[in-house]
Amino acid sequence: MQVSLKWLKDYVDIEIEPEALASRLTMAGLEVESVERRAPSFSGVVAAEILAVKPHPHADNLSLCEVADGGRTYSIVCGAPNIRPGDVVPLAKTGAVLPGGVHVKEAKIRGELSAGMLCSEEELGIGSDASGVMILFRPQEEELYRCVNSAPCIFFEIADGCERVLVLGEELNEALDLRDTIFDISVTPNRSDCLSVTGIAREIAALTGKKLKLPHFALAENGEDINSLTSVSIQDPDLCPRYTARIIKNVLVKSSPLWMRMRLEGAGFRPISNVVDVANFVMLEMGQPLHAFDYQCLAGGRIVVRRSTEGEVFATLDGKERGLKPDILLICDGEKPVAIGGIMGGLNSEVT
Repeated sequence: MQVSLKWLKDYVDIEIEPEALASRLTMAGLEVESVERRAPSFSGVVAAEILAVKPHPHADNLSLCEVADGGRTYSIVCGAPNIRPGDVVPLAKTGAVLPGGVHVKEAKIRGELSAGMLCSEEELGIGSDASGVMILFRPQEEELYRCVNSAPCIFFEIADGCERVLVLGEELNEALDLRDTIFDISVTPNRSDCLSVTGIAREIAALTGKKLKLPHFALAENGEDINSLTSVSIQDPDLCPRYTARIIKNVLVKSSPLWMRMRLEGAGFRPISNVVDVANFVMLEMGQPLHAFDYQCLAGGRIVVRRSTEGEVFATLDGKERGLKPDILLICDGEKPVAIGGIMGGLNSEVT
């Protein structure tokens, strides 16, 4: 399994070098097959604030942006539709280098000078969103910038509940804490307690004498009685002795915060949306299989846990139709399968 050093540090203080940690884990029976240091493949990109946006005089689909990095103001031509004054965005200044060896140069675009480039996640190589400029911060009307050492700055969340000062003009790779180290660990069948990030963190705490810091949360139950909305029926308790379900309403499906997407990518998972990502995040964090279903797609609004039958076919989230062998554990609704238990969900109940 792949695990991020940055993610491990959320649960245990790690003061030794990654290679030394890998050696200790290997000697304890968790063979570390590789240690990979990851760093962003761009330079010369800073955090900057958009001061003004006005139409390009010679192109309907372009804008002229006045952008400040805390020390200087730049004129930037941009074609992204999602920006507005007050946004804090990545600015690739003249001389910046982007992934793929792209060098940013000062240029005239349809007769207007552009002294740099406002970047999307995809252009920076830190995400797949190419729909517009990456918005680092968008203040609400009532929000004011806080200052550090008289420099205007904002606070960017780099972990759950953990903020970091993002000063205008700061190099983006430092500001967003994008560097990480990835361990590829071979977990043997007798160490299933280490098939999670907290499981590996617990092992590190034991090896280094540090304290394990497990996540704490408080959950307030409210709304209707869940028994009036859904039910769980387990027909094969020998394969699945316990199955729990919870209904969460009024959820806005959108992109996850950058810190969560980076941790998932470090574990080899592709970020999808906040709902899918948080389910995968908790599954990797705790080692407990977890899946989110679209309630409106569940026939009867209920869950039935049973074995597959001979010749049963199921379309999984990767778009493949799979012929199932008998006795495969299936998670079903009132009519049909919606997931292969602990393996993969189905297209017919995907959260979109």
